[in-house]
Amino acid sequence: MALPSRYYTVMGAVVVLWAAAYVSRASSSSTPRASAPAVDCSSLVLTMADCLSFVSNGSTVDKPEGTCCSGLKTVLKTDAVCLCEAFRSSAQLGVVLNITKALALPSACKVSSASASNCGRQ
Repeated sequence: MALPSRYYTVMGAVVVLWAAAYVSRASSSSTPRASAPAVDCSSLVLTMADCLSFVSNGSTVDKPEGTCCSGLKTVLKTDAVCLCEAFRSSAQLGVVLNITKALALPSACKVSSASASNCGRQ
């Protein structure tokens, strides 16, 4: 039985998000910065895998899908710096984000987050 293409897209997104968080965590540990994440971002960012359909460049999805918003809330509650790290490192791993939509994600999920809106300024 063949799996639907959405399965492969989601699994690919999960791998990319995990890798983005892993790379950002590795690079932040070798370069001391005041705003380095206090937790392991790799597993934390995986909770936002459903957000890729909304924030990917060229996406026509007009609102976050699936568990995106609950994943975002988890990331923001645990360590909001992980969200910025994932945004920053995504292009290095071949994921092109629509930064406008990525930064608007908290608003789209009806979550207040000043730290996410500051990602572009760090």
